Amino acid sequence: MTEFTFRNANDGDFELSFEIRKNALGKYVEQTWGWDENRQWKYHKDDFNPAILRIIEVGNEPAGTLENYAEDNSMIVSGLYIINKFQNQGIGTRVMTSIIRNASENSANVMLQVLKVNPKAKALYERLGFTVYETTDTHFKMIYKPVEK
Repeated sequence: MTEFTFRNANDGDFELSFEIRKNALGKYVEQTWGWDENRQWKYHKDDFNPAILRIIEVGNEPAGTLENYAEDNSMIVSGLYIINKFQNQGIGTRVMTSIIRNASENSANVMLQVLKVNPKAKALYERLGFTVYETTDTHFKMIYKPVEK
């Protein structure tokens, strides 16, 4: 099992987080809208928020990013990106399991969305207990509701 750590992001992680997102999500963006580097750069610039971003590292090597925050008694996962080199090593599953555990302890839901063209991610979330609550042209919006105690 691949061990990983988190570190809080800072303003200097802008380019790194763009490259991680591009590596992990680029082919799905390409399939959905077509890849336009300038448009994606602008989107990332508008979306970049170090306050909700953590860098996932294996050793001292960046392996991915996690963007999440609390809102209205829910934990929102606005991005979980693991680069190709570190995919299929259980990192995403363990990150999400930890988020689910923490949210459940506070009787909070976990919400996220996944591109329709990414069935592997959707299957991961379904395996962890998420269900689709809304469908858009491009995304499945999913929710995990903690078991009532």
